[in-house]
Amino acid sequence: LRIQLEDVNNLPTVPPLGTKMDPKVESSIQVLDTGTSKGYGTFCVATLESRAFLGFYEGTLRSTIDDLENTEYIMSIEGGAKYLDGFERAQDRTTFSPVHLNHADKESPKCNCLRVLCDDVKNVAFFTSRQIEVGEELCFDYGNNYWIGREQEKI
Repeated sequence: LRIQLEDVNNLPTVPPLGTKMDPKVESSIQVLDTGTSKGYGTFCVATLESRAFLGFYEGTLRSTIDDLENTEYIMSIEGGAKYLDGFERAQDRTTFSPVHLNHADKESPKCNCLRVLCDDVKNVAFFTSRQIEVGEELCFDYGNNYWIGREQEKI
């Protein structure tokens, strides 16, 4: 496993590919309008424990950035050589998916989720990085590369 935001020796265990999140975890999260320029986000409606599995990033594998119609819901993989395009999945806000997570700088206490790049480097698993309380928005650090050319948009 590889990780962008945490020490490799302190990673949660990634379940087998295809594993769904626990129904209790899923029912603890709602996709709601943030009321800010961020648009929609994910909010905790029941306390989530630290290291709760939130699912795998859902998207279509794209070979180059030129293959993307929209760059709002992309996850860079294989060191930026390929992308998971989550735009279509993000349009369904009736059920949570990691594509709905917004950004928070990793130094911020609002950054309460982490991503783990799986061994196959084509899948990315998400977990809570600490206990999440009711009303908190779930966020992770998108990384510096995401903001190149979008510096004015950074939230």
